[in-house]
Amino acid sequence: MKIDNSGKALGAVTARPLEGRAAAKAEQATEQDSVSINPLAAQLSNVAGSGKSESTFDADKVSAIRQAIADGRFTVKPEAIADGLLSSVKELLAR
Repeated sequence: MKIDNSGKALGAVTARPLEGRAAAKAEQATEQDSVSINPLAAQLSNVAGSGKSESTFDADKVSAIRQAIADGRFTVKPEAIADGLLSSVKELLAR
């Protein structure tokens, strides 16, 4: 049973080698593409680079929490987590 009645043999279709196509795309990309930084990303980068971080790393606190987890004394407070998530969302929506 024939599926294709076009009369073209499969061998008649020629394709460029993969390397040639990749090189052609790379050549087109260098001629046409440009890069720009999202203004919000630029602001975040400036804040991070200037040392104006909203939070600081407290190695002693991390160590204490790690020890509490190891000892089985660490408890999760779902209300505090929920409150923190809600305040983060409110802050993001206010921007």
